Amino acid sequence: MCEPYTFAATNKLTSVSLNEKIGMKKYIVLTAFLLSAACNAFSQSSDARASADSVRPLGIDERTHFLDEVVVTGTLTSRTLKNTPVLTRVIPGADIRRSGAVTALEALENFVPGVHFTPNPMGDNIQIAGLDNKYILVLVDGERLVNERTENVNFSRLNASDIKRIEIINGASSVLYGSNAIGAVINIITADVDKPLLGSVRVRYSKYNSFVADATFGFRIKGFSSKTTLSAKNSDGYTARSQPGEDGQTTQYTMYPYSDLSLSRVFKYETTRLTAELKGAYYRNEQWFLHKYQTRVDVNHTLGAKVRYTPPSAAHTLTLSGNSDNYGGHQVYKMRRDSSVYVNGSRYTAFRLIDAWDVTDKIQLVSGAEMNLEHTFSYNQFGFDPAKRRASNANVFAQGEFRTDNGLEALAGARYTHHSQFGGYLSPKISLMYRTGGFRFRGNISNGYKAPTLKELYMNFPHKIGEDIPFWIIGNDALVPEESWYRAVSVEYIAPGINASVTAHDNSIRNKINTTQFWDEALSRTEMKYENVEDARITGVDCALQWDFLKRFHLRSGYSFAHAVDVATGRQLSGNSKHTATLSLMFGNARLPFLPSSDSPYTLSLLARFMSPRNFYSVDLITGEVNDDSTGSYFISNFVYSQQFALHKDLKAEFQFGINNLFNHVNRDFLSNNPGRIFFVASGIRF
Repeated sequence: MCEPYTFAATNKLTSVSLNEKIGMKKYIVLTAFLLSAACNAFSQSSDARASADSVRPLGIDERTHFLDEVVVTGTLTSRTLKNTPVLTRVIPGADIRRSGAVTALEALENFVPGVHFTPNPMGDNIQIAGLDNKYILVLVDGERLVNERTENVNFSRLNASDIKRIEIINGASSVLYGSNAIGAVINIITADVDKPLLGSVRVRYSKYNSFVADATFGFRIKGFSSKTTLSAKNSDGYTARSQPGEDGQTTQYTMYPYSDLSLSRVFKYETTRLTAELKGAYYRNEQWFLHKYQTRVDVNHTLGAKVRYTPPSAAHTLTLSGNSDNYGGHQVYKMRRDSSVYVNGSRYTAFRLIDAWDVTDKIQLVSGAEMNLEHTFSYNQFGFDPAKRRASNANVFAQGEFRTDNGLEALAGARYTHHSQFGGYLSPKISLMYRTGGFRFRGNISNGYKAPTLKELYMNFPHKIGEDIPFWIIGNDALVPEESWYRAVSVEYIAPGINASVTAHDNSIRNKINTTQFWDEALSRTEMKYENVEDARITGVDCALQWDFLKRFHLRSGYSFAHAVDVATGRQLSGNSKHTATLSLMFGNARLPFLPSSDSPYTLSLLARFMSPRNFYSVDLITGEVNDDSTGSYFISNFVYSQQFALHKDLKAEFQFGINNLFNHVNRDFLSNNPGRIFFVASGIRF
């Protein structure tokens, strides 16, 4: 099995040496090898053409084409972005690369208001409008990523350079995607091989010896194509300390030294009527908990296959797919090369058959059947002995779409789910869209469904601090599924060079699962038990604007207001920020001013995001008193300069320089992990 390569470093936060890692010289050798391999591959093909992802000048033509881009998440069928009945927000892969984002999570934060995350040793902890990881469904090419030990998804295993676009659907989408799709669906679409030969190699270096290297190679011969993507990341880590509070106390967040490696391979065969695809991915992450002399090693394997067939009648398109995502963790109790313990693992396997039927030129029916298998293992979370837990659900669903000649479209559907623990559940949905001139009016009512997780059902975990166990976390097999009703209306305006939308939404969640604290007299211990104790309601407004002006400028901005409350108490949902906003201003030109005759397109990007204070509350383990707290407001801005040069025919060199946290935001609170201003440089080649 592949092992991650890492560079020698001494952790700046401690005196513990990390010289067991592979040295920086080997990184340089590897980079030189990748660059050489890319140049050799390029020279072997005279048919290679310029990459569609190259840095191009920003203009109205490009952005108008963007609105004609095909999206699939909202309907499971191919629809242009401006004509899909389900309002979909899209982040193009070219914008992701121009922004300097390394992971999909950074791209979401840069471009989507309301999305924020608080990483810690337990994961990325993404939130949208007060709803955390378990209410947000994350897909890659339509396939669900398994949740890990704390119900989150590790976005670091997704290589930003391989993203074609990200599609985001807000609200409940259980009709198409089943459980967990209550808060939002994030579908990360990877790039295809669309030319005889393509490739790229890129390296990036920034503060704290943070190093990223990625490479992509692909080829197409008639109907057969193959693509290989490799990415490696390393960092010495850092510690961000808070400002002293009223009591003079400070808190700190530590990003531990880490190294990770991801490798994916895709094979595809396409004819007029048949498409067959086989893909696999491997990911390995290693974190060094120096203060504990421990190492944690997470390993992920993904294997998927898909066959799409259109019969000669061309009225139906059948898609059969299977996908299995496995994520496991090992704890090494001394620093590297010592015996380890397999501490947890999660697996999600899905089999799906979908039929897209064009009944007439105005009526389309999408129907399907789906089987999902869940498995989780833990060394200690289900008691003192290692244990496994399993669940499954079988589904049938159908969604019909009707289009009229006067601009009205209606979409209605339902899913029936039979869960191994909870029996049957029916989720309905209806959406309407009316087009007139440059306006799109949309309305949506949809039902969401979320089954309790295996840990919420069966957990029996002693939460240790040193040798003490201040409380236990206890599952509850009497839990019932959470459900939601999502209602939204929106208006969108589309014209040459401008796209603007306003959406008002309301999401009511019943039987929301939280933990409640109580004293168990029989066992003489404090317990935090999962219970259906909360009804929540999230109301808000989302605004988005894209505007091309003065030929070379592109403005992309968004604002989100979310009033997310516990219905019974009126208290804001923990972690919610009422006001969030993002802004991206890009300037692009085809040539540098002092090289007017050269092929040297470049872009200047200024990105900013704002977040109002986030509210939090905690329960005192001794008194049971509820304590309210909040963070300060949060403003971060980034600057990125991206440059491309023509080297030889269609071989391009790329250079990028950026400053994250341009104004050195240091007003850290107990949830901020930002280490301050960070400079980075990146370079590579692409063909």
